[in-house]
Amino acid sequence: MDLRLLEIFCAVYEEGGISKAAERLHLTQPTVSGHIKTLEEYFGTPLFDRLGRGIQPTRAGDLLYEHSRRIVEIKKNIAEGMGKFLNRLAGRIVIGASTVPGEYLLPPLVGRFHKAHPRVEISLLISDTAQVIHQVTRRQVDVGCVGAQWDNGDLEFIRFATDRLILVAPSAKRWEKVRHVTLEELARLPLVLREPGSGTRTVFQRALREHGYYLEDFHIVAQLGSTTAIKQAVMAGLGLSVISHRAVRQELRCQLLRAIPIRDLPPLKRDFFFVRDPRRTLSPLGEMFLEFALARRGKE
Repeated sequence: MDLRLLEIFCAVYEEGGISKAAERLHLTQPTVSGHIKTLEEYFGTPLFDRLGRGIQPTRAGDLLYEHSRRIVEIKKNIAEGMGKFLNRLAGRIVIGASTVPGEYLLPPLVGRFHKAHPRVEISLLISDTAQVIHQVTRRQVDVGCVGAQWDNGDLEFIRFATDRLILVAPSAKRWEKVRHVTLEELARLPLVLREPGSGTRTVFQRALREHGYYLEDFHIVAQLGSTTAIKQAVMAGLGLSVISHRAVRQELRCQLLRAIPIRDLPPLKRDFFFVRDPRRTLSPLGEMFLEFALARRGKE
C-alpha cells in the first residue's frame, strides 16, 4: 500500500469529490480516480458510493480516513520537523479565512511570512465564517481566521485583531446632510447584507437582538457573498450596508462612500480570531505561522 495513495484518498474524502481533490493535488481527475480504484481493489471494498455526479464515503471509507489522516499528518510533521531542525523550512500551509481577514488582514501577513521563509507555500482559501469553521472541523485547513466567535466547544478561538462595523451609504446628494439614523429609520431603508453564515452579518444580528430588533424587521433588498460585491452595490445606489471599517477605509477617504452613525446602537466592535482544533496537533509549519501571526497581534 503506497503512502501516496492514502494522501490522495484523504484529499478526496476532505474535498468531497474527485474534481476538487484533483485541483488541490495538481493532478488530473482520471489519475485521482485511478488511484482510488487501486485502493478499493487493494482492500476489496468500495470506499465511496457514486451518487449521480457526487460521491459519499462508505463506512469502510470513514474507517480508512480516520487512520489515514493520522498517517498523512505524521508524514507531513516528519518532513517539516526535519526541515525546521536543518534550517531548511519547506512545505505547504493551508489557511481558511472569512472574507474580511482573508482580503484585508492576512495577505500582508502572508507576504511577510513568505519573505522570511521563501520555500514555504501558503494557500489562502477565502469563504464565509461558517465554511471556515467547517473546514477546521473537517481538517481541510491547518488553521482558520474568522470574524465572529461561534459556540463550538471543540474549537479554540484566539483573538488576533479588532475592527468595527459601520453603516455606509452611497456618496450621493440624498445622504449629504444625514448626520445619523435610528434603528426605526434604518428598518425602512433598503439594506444590502452579506449572506447567512458571514461573521459581519452574525455580529450585526447579535447587536440588533440586544436592542429588540431582528433582521426580519428590516428591508433587505440583496444578500451578496463578498465584501467587494457589497461595496459595489452600495456605490451603485442599491441600498445601505453594515460593513467592516477596514474594508471601506479607502472608499471613505476617496468619498466614494459615506459613513452614517446608527444613533440607537453603541459602536459595533468586532474581533477577528484564529481558530484551530486543540485536539489536533498543528504541523510545525502551521505552528510557526500561528506564532508569527500572533507576535504581530493588533499591528495588522
